[in-house]
Amino acid sequence: VPEVIGYGETAIAEAARPTLGDAGFTMMAIAALLATSSSVNATLYAAGGLTSMLASVGQFPPFFGRGSPLGSHAGMLITAGIVLVVSNLVDLSAIASVGSACSLVIFMLVGVAAYRRRADTGANAAIVLTAIAATAVVLAFFAVDTLRDAPQTFIAIIAITLLAVALDAVWKRRRGAPPLADPDVTRA
Repeated sequence: VPEVIGYGETAIAEAARPTLGDAGFTMMAIAALLATSSSVNATLYAAGGLTSMLASVGQFPPFFGRGSPLGSHAGMLITAGIVLVVSNLVDLSAIASVGSACSLVIFMLVGVAAYRRRADTGANAAIVLTAIAATAVVLAFFAVDTLRDAPQTFIAIIAITLLAVALDAVWKRRRGAPPLADPDVTRA
């Protein structure tokens, strides 16, 4: 374990070295680079599509959408810019923690939506409530662990959450009434 920790970012490639030698290290390093670039590419395009869609339904300002002065890929460009700034200024473990917290909250909100729509979907209420409870327990343990071991990251998670809520409130107040949307989408 100490050796793996010592190798840090190249630990997987180093693990291949005893069996496959330098060629194994090189293959694993190349595989990691390809996987990372593929993930970044997929994430950026997904974020671009999501921001464009959210702009089209009025949840994001129009400059994130296809009619933006920045071009049809404005959402992707803005997202890429934010990612570049954050990834160069913030510790990667803190970014991972924020991502984990966001994922847990999203899982819980999806569970709440599934519970609310259980009559439409035929979902078993007990299973959905168990999933919500399990996610809430994991989120609570995560919060306590993060507060104890990385209080700056915990504060960052709270600050990002408050910033997101404040920006959403400002945007909703500024844009006025939301555009008409599919009632099935807005009920969830």
